[in-house]
Amino acid sequence: MYLSKWLFPALFICFLSPARAADPRERIEALNQQFAKALEKGDVSAMMRYYAADAVSMPEHHPTLFNRAAITQYFQQWLKATSGNRYQRTIYSIKAADGYLLESGTYTHDFTQPGQQPFRYAGKYVHIWRIGKKQELTLVSEIWGAAAGFDHAALPLLSPPPTPLQITPIKPADSALARTINTNNAAIAQLVKDRNGAAFSEYYTDDAIYMPYYMPMVIGKDSIHQYYVIHEDPNVGIDTVRINISRILPAGDYVLVNGYYCVNWRAGGNSGLVTGKSINIWKKEPDGKLRLYWQMTNHD
Repeated sequence: MYLSKWLFPALFICFLSPARAADPRERIEALNQQFAKALEKGDVSAMMRYYAADAVSMPEHHPTLFNRAAITQYFQQWLKATSGNRYQRTIYSIKAADGYLLESGTYTHDFTQPGQQPFRYAGKYVHIWRIGKKQELTLVSEIWGAAAGFDHAALPLLSPPPTPLQITPIKPADSALARTINTNNAAIAQLVKDRNGAAFSEYYTDDAIYMPYYMPMVIGKDSIHQYYVIHEDPNVGIDTVRINISRILPAGDYVLVNGYYCVNWRAGGNSGLVTGKSINIWKKEPDGKLRLYWQMTNHD
């Protein structure tokens, strides 16, 4: 009887232990596993429980989805067009920002389209989780894309031919940040036009992670520098570059930005238009400047 008297209160305190309940990695791993199970079961309603009302989702080779209704429709269409979905995320890093948790990682998504061989879609992702008043987590922004080149026909929901995207208005309260970030974006756009790969790394923190399309994560400023030196091929001319903001979420020393871009290119007798989108996480450095801490891009 003596043990019984104290056993329940002890268990109750254990379950509510702040140290355990507050562990961000365990919480997000559990959410990712629940999402994967819902996707594999084809339960879109259960999948959507993890999204905030103002969530923005950025699938690869698809236009940005700007609300829960659009995200719901995307997954409904995906499940109608595929079978045998098996999904797994592996967290690489979790970072705390003011009111948010930032997650980066890798994924594998196995599925089959009618009349095709099974396909493994493997890549990397960024998630921005909002921390609610009761410490609940909801997904407010996400982007994903392949870690290597692949046949785009392997994806069931492809974009129409690219067209320039419409600018989403920025809230007046964010205007000072917007001016700073737009200035940085204009400078980066000019580097793209000039094919000046050696100068890009100045806009990244020493411990930055860059996640370009069709490549694994590029980790650290030195590796990012090497990437840009190779990527900015002088044999490819760039006529116009536009880098724009669609939303800003201030988060203490971080600024969480949804963006999009449009590039007109030419190489020899060929030319084209490339559009895409990005999550750009800027960090305020000790010198007062904003530099890119995490950045991921993909194509529409």
